[in-house]
Amino acid sequence: MKQKVRGLMTIALLALAFSMANAENYTPDVAEFDGTNALNFDASPQLAMAQGGTVEFWVVPDWTTDPGYDPTIISNMGPQGISYLVAMLRDRSGIAFAAGDMEYVATFDFTDGRLHHVAISQFDDGITLYVDGQVIGSSDIVALNLPSDGVRIGSIDGTNNQFRGAIAGLRFWNVVVTQEELVEFALTDIFKGDHPNLDNLSAMSNFNSGELLLVQPEVQP
Repeated sequence: MKQKVRGLMTIALLALAFSMANAENYTPDVAEFDGTNALNFDASPQLAMAQGGTVEFWVVPDWTTDPGYDPTIISNMGPQGISYLVAMLRDRSGIAFAAGDMEYVATFDFTDGRLHHVAISQFDDGITLYVDGQVIGSSDIVALNLPSDGVRIGSIDGTNNQFRGAIAGLRFWNVVVTQEELVEFALTDIFKGDHPNLDNLSAMSNFNSGELLLVQPEVQP
């Protein structure tokens, strides 16, 4: 199921957030959340992380008082629990990654009102978190291969732990994208550039139309 969201943040805030970008006239697609809306998408193997890979996105929070919970950025969960979940800490001081009943927190100051590029890469033995191309933490937690009811953007389950702010340029890769490639292509149209892992793109957002586009794997003859 695909849902569309209406613009909620001011143009001035978004312009400020994107002022850090000094790229080839590229602006990521943006989904804006007011703490009451979310995007819900059907489960798909292309949105799983248990087999390894990288998920990357831009994010800026838009709250100053404690919401009483850690707002969810991305959630993939089902009847047996959380396959993986990415949330921002309620005081905007870092990113939490959860899988099953395990959680890892990496600190970063998100209080400057600017969009920051976040990436999470899953290896065989754990994850590494990046913000703006810099490693902010690593853990032996890994995403789990559990039945999924779907992927939510901006909420843990479509109605709770909702995010307030903007999420942009979401990409899923079925291989680990290197730190250098994350930096080089974070603000690049990957279809106009020369991304070395383009064949390993699993899904990407088109938040301008409220969609998450799945890349179908090629069938070998």
